[in-house]
Amino acid sequence: MSVVTDLCNHYAGVMQDHSAEAVYEAIGRRIVDARKQRGISQEKLAAESGIDRSHLGFIEQGRRRPTIATLLNKITKALGLSLEKVFRGL
Repeated sequence: MSVVTDLCNHYAGVMQDHSAEAVYEAIGRRIVDARKQRGISQEKLAAESGIDRSHLGFIEQGRRRPTIATLLNKITKALGLSLEKVFRGL
């Protein structure tokens, strides 16, 4: 299991109303919001992150579970976000 999956399962356990899937969906929405606030297309963020655009789309939809390397070192770095900001309040 990845570190991100462990974190999502932890937050899902803390927030009994939320499943791990709901946490991944919330993370995806935060990525979309940050991307749109910066005026970056999904294609551009994928290119800057070094990941496939369709994979990024699935992450944004909460349908893929990104590894810590993908989430922290690629996506959040390209968006200028901290991992804490992505998970805060979940």
